[in-house]
Amino acid sequence: MELTPSEADLSGPTIRDSTAPEGLHFHYADQAKPLATPWQVAVERAKLVRKCSLPKGVILDPACGSGIQLAAYCAMMGMKGIGIELDESTAYAANSNLLRVSNHGYDSGLADSRIRIGDGTITDSNLEVAMLHLDPARPRNSRTHGIEEMTPNLPDIFSAWKDQLIEGEQGPAILLDLSPRLTDVQRLEVESIVETFWPGIGKTWTWTSRGRGRIDRLSLWLGQLSSPNAESRFVRIPPALKNKPIIVKGETLPISSHRRHPRKGEHVSILDAALVESGLATEFLNQTLPGQEITWSVPSGRRPQIHHPDSFAFNEKNQSLLVQATGRIVKLVHCELTEETISHLVDAASEYGFGKLTLRVSLDPELQPRIQGSIDRQLNARGGTHTGFVAQQPDDSMLLLCLIS
Repeated sequence: MELTPSEADLSGPTIRDSTAPEGLHFHYADQAKPLATPWQVAVERAKLVRKCSLPKGVILDPACGSGIQLAAYCAMMGMKGIGIELDESTAYAANSNLLRVSNHGYDSGLADSRIRIGDGTITDSNLEVAMLHLDPARPRNSRTHGIEEMTPNLPDIFSAWKDQLIEGEQGPAILLDLSPRLTDVQRLEVESIVETFWPGIGKTWTWTSRGRGRIDRLSLWLGQLSSPNAESRFVRIPPALKNKPIIVKGETLPISSHRRHPRKGEHVSILDAALVESGLATEFLNQTLPGQEITWSVPSGRRPQIHHPDSFAFNEKNQSLLVQATGRIVKLVHCELTEETISHLVDAASEYGFGKLTLRVSLDPELQPRIQGSIDRQLNARGGTHTGFVAQQPDDSMLLLCLIS
């Protein structure tokens, strides 16, 4: 059964997406809500695809869900889309969303797009596919899953649509939207499956983050969508809709194992954990701390930490979003951080005129707010004007008092 946006029912319940323009609401089938793609993420991804040279044809999404990503592709690239969805109620929601996006002023290609209710592994020999997007369903409430648990699975989709894919200079244009929880071994397994259908095809893994130090999306861009000189790419979606995303691309490079204690006068910086997880932190630091000696104090976890001689040289303003905090060490405080030693830390902070000092160390979740609150009250009473943070080396009681310039 095929649905057309012009006949979509807009009377059903909708959900407000905080990342969408004012007045653009979306329909969701109940079971699709937790897996919906935010509009801002869908649009930024479509803009990246738009930079690739796609052949003529349709954009095919054989497991389209609520159709948010398909609608963004059609809106941003002016191309016709075909979405296929096995669940009937979700398919109707997707069709309604195509119409809602079209009515909001994104009319290019949407009116001619279609949603089909059915199995995405059943081929339509009449379609010429310019790009294949696949976001397979995965087990819910599970932190891990096997590649074979994706539905529809990759081999079935590839077998069904391989002959309908129109190839560009770099081969077919394929985007696989996968779980950010895939292990390195599972990513190699995905690559192996792809290689059996398109040997030697270009591949670019892309990690997408909306902040909070977490990876929200992990995708594999293949063939015409791959970046010839970049095996990996990290995309940080900014909080402000008007700002462009930050993109770091290149090779995944190892983090240096060299360790030494930081010195007074050096800078301590805490990086975005998602950037470090993507393997592109070294590439980012080569761009923003060129020629500097960089020492990793904490190479993983929620607060990856480095120290380095001089401040960052950001080429773009938004690059600072990939640094949680950065400051110059003005004092090495030799004491354990406990409720009993707070006064010692506050005395040292007051000596340098601190009025605000944020804890950037690992503490017991119950203890952290008590210590932070006590520091805030005492410094506020002393009337300092400088802002900074407290960092720490692993397995070291010495506290690093850092001034933010």
